[in-house]
Amino acid sequence: MFTGIVKETGKIYEIRKKSEDYILTLEVSKSFLEDVKEGDSISVDGVCLTVERVWESFLRFYALSQSAEKSIIRFYKKNKEVNLEKSMRVDDRFGGHIVLGHVDTTGYVKKIIKPNRNKVEIEIDVGSKFSKFLVENDSISVNGISLTIKNVFENSFILDIIPETLKITNLKNLNVGERVNIEINQITKNIYKFLKEKNNV
Repeated sequence: MFTGIVKETGKIYEIRKKSEDYILTLEVSKSFLEDVKEGDSISVDGVCLTVERVWESFLRFYALSQSAEKSIIRFYKKNKEVNLEKSMRVDDRFGGHIVLGHVDTTGYVKKIIKPNRNKVEIEIDVGSKFSKFLVENDSISVNGISLTIKNVFENSFILDIIPETLKITNLKNLNVGERVNIEINQITKNIYKFLKEKNNV
């Protein structure tokens, strides 16, 4: 389980296919690797992956086709910056919201607006299938980052991104039309499921 509080990024050193799956190698800071071992779970852009190998300043993961096809892993290229978060420990401070690392879908960046130098607004389209889960002021995971939905439209939503978040995550590199990983708030999904079963929505 993760919190969506990203404090570190890594860089894709190598991405290659093995049958329908992917082998992903990341170059990361040595400080990030200090307490990482094989078998650990790491959120990579919001996708929970298991560490297969650790050496020098590198991490290797084996991403199954199911994870790749639901996420932006299939679009990865060498040198792309990715968001990283270690799995939450029992004694950790909880700062975001519950993020499982099970990406629901990808959305695409519809607009990037810079109303002033202290804020960036990003509009993301998730399509009609997932728009029913969008609620203003609710939490949502975008590329593994816990963010708050500002406004909701028919199939899209707007986020306010503060400078600190831009600085320490890969959101600063986003372009219009680019895909991002989306994980809907688990509580929101459970409430929707409950109401659907109760009211046959």
